[in-house]
Amino acid sequence: MTNKTTLPTVTLPARMSLIADEFANLDISVLPFPFAKEVAKFRYEMERVLSHTKKTPITPPYRQLNNALLACAPTLTHGFEYFEVENSIPVFQALAVGTPENPLLTPAPDRIQQLVQIWAQKWTQQYHNKGKKDEIDSVCDRFLETVEVMPTNWEWKRIKPETLVRDLNAEKGLGFQAIPSLLATRLHGQKCIIRSGGREQEIQWRKVQGSGSGRVGLFLVSKPFKAIYSDDNGNEKEGYFAYRLDFKVETQAGRFNKNRNLEPWIFLHLSCQRYAHEPLSKANYNRDISVLMGMNKERLSGYEVDSTLVRLVVENNSREQDFSWKFLLPDLLAAFKARPLEKSENILQNPTAFGNLNNVNTWGEQDEYYVIHTEGYKYKHEKHSRGHSIKVGFCFMERGDIIARVLELFNNVLISDAPMECDIPTPSGKGAPLAMQDYSFISKSPYFTLKQRERLGIEAIQRCVEEHRQDRKQTIADALKRSLQGKPMHLWVLWRERDTYDTIYRQLRDTFLLNEKENFPQHIQVSQLWINNSDLLELLDNAGLTPKDGKNFEKQMRKQHEAKRDLWRQFLQQHITSLSHHETVPNCFAIIEIGQTKKKGYLPQQNIKGAVREACVLEKINSQMIQTVKPKTTEKEDDQENTEPTYSKQTKGRVMNAVLDATLRQGGALYGLPSEVYASAKIPEIIAQQLDVIAFCRRKINRYQGDIHYALAVRLRATGEVETLLPGASDWTSYTQAGIAVGKLFSDARRDRIEENKKRVQSRIRLKGIELVQFVADVLTQHLERPTIVLIEAEGWRNERGEDNDSKNWFQLKNEYLLAQRDVLNFYHVPGHNCEYTRDNNQLINLLSVVRLRTRNETPQYITNRKTWNEDVISRDFKHLSGFLDKTVPELLHYFSVGGLPNTQKGQDSKTARELYMLDSQDDEYGANIAFKHQQMMEIVPFFVRSDFQAEEYLKALCRVPHYMRISPAWSMGNTLYPYPMHLGNQLIDDCLCILGLDN
Repeated sequence: MTNKTTLPTVTLPARMSLIADEFANLDISVLPFPFAKEVAKFRYEMERVLSHTKKTPITPPYRQLNNALLACAPTLTHGFEYFEVENSIPVFQALAVGTPENPLLTPAPDRIQQLVQIWAQKWTQQYHNKGKKDEIDSVCDRFLETVEVMPTNWEWKRIKPETLVRDLNAEKGLGFQAIPSLLATRLHGQKCIIRSGGREQEIQWRKVQGSGSGRVGLFLVSKPFKAIYSDDNGNEKEGYFAYRLDFKVETQAGRFNKNRNLEPWIFLHLSCQRYAHEPLSKANYNRDISVLMGMNKERLSGYEVDSTLVRLVVENNSREQDFSWKFLLPDLLAAFKARPLEKSENILQNPTAFGNLNNVNTWGEQDEYYVIHTEGYKYKHEKHSRGHSIKVGFCFMERGDIIARVLELFNNVLISDAPMECDIPTPSGKGAPLAMQDYSFISKSPYFTLKQRERLGIEAIQRCVEEHRQDRKQTIADALKRSLQGKPMHLWVLWRERDTYDTIYRQLRDTFLLNEKENFPQHIQVSQLWINNSDLLELLDNAGLTPKDGKNFEKQMRKQHEAKRDLWRQFLQQHITSLSHHETVPNCFAIIEIGQTKKKGYLPQQNIKGAVREACVLEKINSQMIQTVKPKTTEKEDDQENTEPTYSKQTKGRVMNAVLDATLRQGGALYGLPSEVYASAKIPEIIAQQLDVIAFCRRKINRYQGDIHYALAVRLRATGEVETLLPGASDWTSYTQAGIAVGKLFSDARRDRIEENKKRVQSRIRLKGIELVQFVADVLTQHLERPTIVLIEAEGWRNERGEDNDSKNWFQLKNEYLLAQRDVLNFYHVPGHNCEYTRDNNQLINLLSVVRLRTRNETPQYITNRKTWNEDVISRDFKHLSGFLDKTVPELLHYFSVGGLPNTQKGQDSKTARELYMLDSQDDEYGANIAFKHQQMMEIVPFFVRSDFQAEEYLKALCRVPHYMRISPAWSMGNTLYPYPMHLGNQLIDDCLCILGLDN
């Protein structure tokens, strides 16, 4: 291996092309669920006979059926998962795949029907004690009679895999699930060797069924490996992990095959899956525990087994340590007369006894169980608890090595993509505009070399430092004045404990770079208020109830929330609202101590944050919460010495983040002018000086407490002003006032839900898909005042699954349409528009371009510095924000943005660490002790580009704008995931989620 460690200039994406002909000898079979119509009829009739009672809508327990079915049939790819809607009836179908090495093994439909009958009987039993017995029994009996009849011609249907490769939309898009599962099946049981230095390591791949909550399909894991190392304190650590490999089908706008169908990309995603080997003492509240189960002996007669692992879940929804298999799995298996599972509590308390973690060859016919570790779990270790010893992630070298070996196993079935070339360097360090700088840069004193120190002398250096500080202090004051549009700001510190106030006040002064006797800027008033009533900080009283108590628990929590909110409103009205004049000081902020919100024996629902925030928005106060600050304890205390308290690095960071959020992010401040950023991106100067960037922001949550689907638009002006437009509003409002407005909307929605009880009501925070795209169309045609770039994510805006056509969004954003419609805005389906806008429309003269963004799983992993996966070059992370050009589709520029190495991850970029595999060690550094985290890509695609910006140099400039704007002055650890205006909008919505209890 060469020792060359130059900075990266290219990036090689882990995306591959498929050779369709190689799939001809593979098998795909689907089996539709034949009783969907009968299930829908049973739901309707049961809801009708229960209509006189208070109830929730009846939901068929398909997940319960699938969970039990997969526990018996590991040879399936997935059970009866939702597939489509046909004639207003949901269609569910099972999937199975096979290869010559791992042939297709499907249970006979008549055997599956027997399980469906038992499942139906279990489902109907819960209704026998509700409503009128005769009516209930009649509905249940009719339903059970229908599922007892074997459907005619109910058989597994064979599908040609090459058909799905050539047309991803064939068979209603089945290829998106079937192709990754075929690739995983093809590697099942195969081995490869990776090499690090003189060490060889064999990886044997094994299929896993069930990718995660709400997702289906197969992925691969290796056999478990044990890592032993010494941590930074010399303590010996050990833990178990496996390599996890996921395949994902993705497409690219405008990338078509010869048949004019979208050409699939296959993304290879490598991750570290960690297993528990010590007793589990703490899981994450209200989050299920995943367990992989492997059968070495059939569980139910007639159901074949292989070595596939099946993902099962253990329920965890209360504060009691009452873990049990979810979806009544033991009861259903018993009803199936299937061999039972091991008790879940036994597995969690002794993982090594039930999982073959050490890969012994004498395991025999016993089932295998592997508890998947999730961040936040704690395990019993001697006399204390600890987390998992293995750090997550792999270095680029290990990622590249494994993917190279996988490509060899596929033997040209997958063809690697070409590397992407780097764009011009992104401004960084002292050369970057002030609007791209964060607090760590602004607060840093100037650096002098030894020669400069000798030449200047101490006094001259001190003068330079003071002049620099005064200049930066003015920069901070100007930033807030711009973001608040010249209006004053009143900032309150509400505290209970003196340590909390002292640390906040000290950080506030540091944030404004104030010397000991200097005052805050003239337009900023800082006040403090002691919280004189301890009841304000008491957690909500659950009266001994838990979520398992259902309505009684919900009623108690609502009552407590309202009481706490009203108590805080009284306090704020007495001490703040009466003293603040919103006409003269409209921007009122508060940093509020809320005690310790996480206490042993308390539920997350008892957190007072939502009640406090609701009280604040009702009193027109922007708020930032912080838990009580405590100093570090020392082993020796000298009562005779009046020593200053000291605080941990974590505590200082927590306080700094809270203060910066309240003073910078909630004000929408940037240290410099955005126009300077636009000019650096090569936007023509005359446009850069007046350019607006508008970002559409969306948040959707489905929870048992309720659901939201809300959106807003944020506009960043070239002058640094930040404004927000809410759906239904006629004009833009300041970002700070928008926070109050959204909070009030959420407060109203909370009240509506309480008053309407369980009846679903339409709400302004629960928007339909058509309302989202109408909002976009209205903004683009009615609210562009200056030259504008519009940013919008593909996810959530391009379409929304649903039974009603009104749930569709802006499908022009989909990959199959974007190229053909790149010069129009297709709003034919949008009320109030019903047309296709072209570039010559006078309403759109200010629109330079719409820019579509894709992130997360829709963009590939990568390695750097290599043009091929086998190239012998050391990879390293990008030191700064970097942009890359992808010219796969000549008619559409695809630009990829990759964040720079965060400050928290600098340890992975040392000369030694860059080459450490998980099981390697060198110079007292261990791969298992390094949390390798690499920045993900963001895809940026401009369309509907104004004629004067369609040259390649201007298309690149349009892409650089959101790329350069992945910053926030209040975020000093690295780049934000989204461009600044989109980051602001997402954070604004997230601030208000706690009002509805949706932040737990």
